[in-house]
Amino acid sequence: MRALRQRALATAGALLLALTALPAWAADKVSVTQYAVNVATLPWAVALERGMFRAHGLDVDGVLGSNGGGTTIRNILASGLPFGEAAVPAVVAAIQNGSNLKIVYGAVNNFGDLAWIVKKDAPYKTIADLRGKRVAFTEPRSATEMILRVIMQRAKLDAQTLPTGGISAGLVALDQGAVDAAPVEEPLLLPDPTKYRVLFRVSQFVPEVTWSVGVVDADFAKAHPDTVKKLIAVRREAVAYMIAHPIETQAIYYKAWATDDARIMQIMPSLIRAQYWSGGDINTTALATMLHGMQLVGALDKPLDPAVVDTSYLH
Repeated sequence: MRALRQRALATAGALLLALTALPAWAADKVSVTQYAVNVATLPWAVALERGMFRAHGLDVDGVLGSNGGGTTIRNILASGLPFGEAAVPAVVAAIQNGSNLKIVYGAVNNFGDLAWIVKKDAPYKTIADLRGKRVAFTEPRSATEMILRVIMQRAKLDAQTLPTGGISAGLVALDQGAVDAAPVEEPLLLPDPTKYRVLFRVSQFVPEVTWSVGVVDADFAKAHPDTVKKLIAVRREAVAYMIAHPIETQAIYYKAWATDDARIMQIMPSLIRAQYWSGGDINTTALATMLHGMQLVGALDKPLDPAVVDTSYLH
C-alpha cells in the first residue's frame, strides 16, 4: 500500500509539473487590429469558426481586437501570446522605437476596393480634375493619407488634402461641400449609392501594396518557432477556405460582424478576384510601396532594417 501511495504521489507530482510547464500562451488570444471591423481580418474569424486553431494543436480561444495604431502593438507585446496582425505604420513605429518585433507574414496584397468618391452630380470625371480641389483622407499619417500621397505622386496631381477624422466623417464633409472627394473602403457598401460615384480606385494606380502584416516578439519566435509556423498556417488555411467556400465565409462574416447586410455578397467575390487576402507570403515590392507612403507623410525618417522581415516561419 505504501508503494502504491508513493507511486500515486509521484504521478500527481509529475502531472502538476507538466501543467505548470505549459506555455503561458495557452488558451490565449491573437491580437488583430480592426478585428470584425475591417474585412482584412476575416481570415481570423474563419479560423475560429472552423476550429482551425485546435486542428493545428493550438490552444487559442479568441481574437483580441483594437481600433488600430499603437493599441494593437501594446496588446501584442503585453500578451502571453505575443503574436498578431497590425497596420504597417504602427509596426514600423514600434520597431523603430525599440520594440523587439519581427514581421513574419503579409496579410494583404492590395487595398481591395478602397476608392475615392465624389457626389453624383460633381463635374469631376478623372483624378486629373481634382487639381487644386480638396481631397479628404481619414487621419494624419493614416494608411489613407499615405496611399493618397503615393497616388498623387504617380498621377502628378496637385491638390489640397484634408483629414476628416474617419470614413463616415469624410462622407459628411463631402455632403456638406467641405471636400470634393472622400475615401470609402467598399464602394458597394455606400449608404446611398445614388448620391455618390467612384472617381478613382487605389487599384488603378497602386495595384500591389502591403499595408497590414503579421508580427511576433522576436524572442518568443526564437523560443517557439513551431508555434509561430502553426499560427501562420492557420491563417493560410483560413484564406484558402474563404476562396473555396465564399458562401460559407459570408455566413461567418455575418456572425463575426454582427450584421445581416447582404451586400457583403457583392464584396466577397470582388475581393477574392483581386487576391486581396494574402496567404502570408511577403511581397517586398508591395511592402516598399507602403514604406514609401510613410516617407511621404513624414512617418518614416530612416529606412527600415531589412532584418526585421523574417520569412523563415512561412513554410
